[in-house]
Amino acid sequence: MKKFILIGFCLVLSFLLAYYGPTLTKEKQHVPETVLANERSLLRQQVFSYSEEPMSVYKLYNGQDLVAVVTDYDALQARIAKEYEDNYAEEYPGTSLGLGGELFFVKENVSYKVEDIDDQIFDYLLQDNHLGVTVTAIELSTKSGTYDVIYVKNIEDFYTARDRFLKNFVSEEALTRFRNREASEELTDYGTIETGVRIQETITTQKAVASRDQIFNDTASIYEYLCYGRETEREYYTVKEGDTLAGVGSYYHDMSPRQLMLINPDIITNVDQILEPGMSINVAYYTSPLTVVVTKERLSQEIIYPDTPEYIEDPNIFVGTEEVITEEVNGLKNVLREETWINGVLQPHEDIRSSVVTLEPVRAVIRVGTKPLPKVGTGRFIWPIDNPIITCAVGCYYGHMGTDVQNMYDRYGPVYAADNGTVVQKGFNGISGNYLVIDHNNGLSTYYGHFNVPPYVEIGDTVQRGQVIGQIGMTGLATGPHVHFEIRDGSTTNACEFLDCYSIPWAY
Repeated sequence: MKKFILIGFCLVLSFLLAYYGPTLTKEKQHVPETVLANERSLLRQQVFSYSEEPMSVYKLYNGQDLVAVVTDYDALQARIAKEYEDNYAEEYPGTSLGLGGELFFVKENVSYKVEDIDDQIFDYLLQDNHLGVTVTAIELSTKSGTYDVIYVKNIEDFYTARDRFLKNFVSEEALTRFRNREASEELTDYGTIETGVRIQETITTQKAVASRDQIFNDTASIYEYLCYGRETEREYYTVKEGDTLAGVGSYYHDMSPRQLMLINPDIITNVDQILEPGMSINVAYYTSPLTVVVTKERLSQEIIYPDTPEYIEDPNIFVGTEEVITEEVNGLKNVLREETWINGVLQPHEDIRSSVVTLEPVRAVIRVGTKPLPKVGTGRFIWPIDNPIITCAVGCYYGHMGTDVQNMYDRYGPVYAADNGTVVQKGFNGISGNYLVIDHNNGLSTYYGHFNVPPYVEIGDTVQRGQVIGQIGMTGLATGPHVHFEIRDGSTTNACEFLDCYSIPWAY
């Protein structure tokens, strides 16, 4: 019996020595694979031994993946701090280095001792921008969620760039007034007044870690981002002899001289600057990540055109002769509109706040030998569109021979015959797109360019003043919907010699 007991005791002792021997004797136990508590690490790291007493360690994770177990956490943090002092402190003073991306440390209790690979862990942190500077993150969002985040070295640079960007669309005086919550002055004279400005998106700030190549280090780079977002393509124009800021801006996206100055700060310092031939100007319109909404009130004096003249037949007057009984007089009205501009573009809606007639129109009464043929012009022209605004007059850029007009509130509205006459030309070319010429049979003719579709009338048709002849468009060489309008008398094409151009707004 004792023999069997001795044999059993030896078997138990052998099992215990086989299972606990390495721990009890402090010998290294190498694990062939890098497996730590069922976790595989991204860096190869061996477990040396196990212990019954748990030890406190720091693990480095990249997202859900274990990178490695840190042997001396305090020493690693000291090396990170030294890296900041050596390579970042001068450029980014007063901050520190932190883990970027999805990296983070977790403190855990474990029952094993691992190989010291802290040098490899530090080298891993230096790669692929895993370490970054603590800066300010600017988060841009809408109701749908965050759509972009930028990192700025100095939050004041962002506010300076933001205000400079806003001045592309609202005056500095108005911006100051809105910021101070001062009430807008009442509009008592013709013109516009800015009544509000807002950024449609939500902007929030918080501290975050970013790598060098992610950080906007100055006002200029932030301003460039606010103008064009992540878009890197630009459009440039080479100045020719006689070019002006107004002309170049009108041709390229209807930008104002002030806007051209703000996006070309290195070469254009004021809106009256004389351009030198050969200068290369950025004319790319804004592709901003921000939506700037500006509201304005506009008080304007508008023309009320009288009805077509009344013709009274008089058999005692020779055919083709006439006698004016009552002179035609255009009426006038004061119209107050509220306008909405989004990133510098007037929105195509008409919100009339008030309209007051200040002068009633007078219809002309003319005595004629017979009822005059409508193909003979009256010699009194009307603008070919409603709500006209001059965007580019004769000579506003080199070679421009007409007067470009837009409908402020209906970009693709109707086009009217400026006077009675006969259609003598209709066609399409690469500059004017769809165009039309009306002969008024009195030595004058009118030219209309950029129709959206071919004009509604045909060659040989007789048209009357105010008759719809087509639709505003931008066919041919045009960057926006408008009518290229000319009144020709054989020597001139300048409509302003026949119409009062200064009674309607100019875009520059």
